[in-house]
Amino acid sequence: MEPMALAWTKQTAELWTATAGPYVLEARDRGDGRWLWQVTAEGGRSAEATGVARSLGAAKSVSEQYVMRTGKV
Repeated sequence: MEPMALAWTKQTAELWTATAGPYVLEARDRGDGRWLWQVTAEGGRSAEATGVARSLGAAKSVSEQYVMRTGKV
């Protein structure tokens, strides 16, 4: 699987976001060295996928992988 070339934007020190097709991806620092990630459809009220990763890079990668697997991007 080839990695996506998404442009992630640093919103605050704790929050990074990106958009891919109909999805909004977020990575948020928990403050304990781990990162929460979530993928939400634009306009959606709840996340389609969420998780915890050990680093910002891992959080970005796993959320991008989820989006790629949906086939909607």
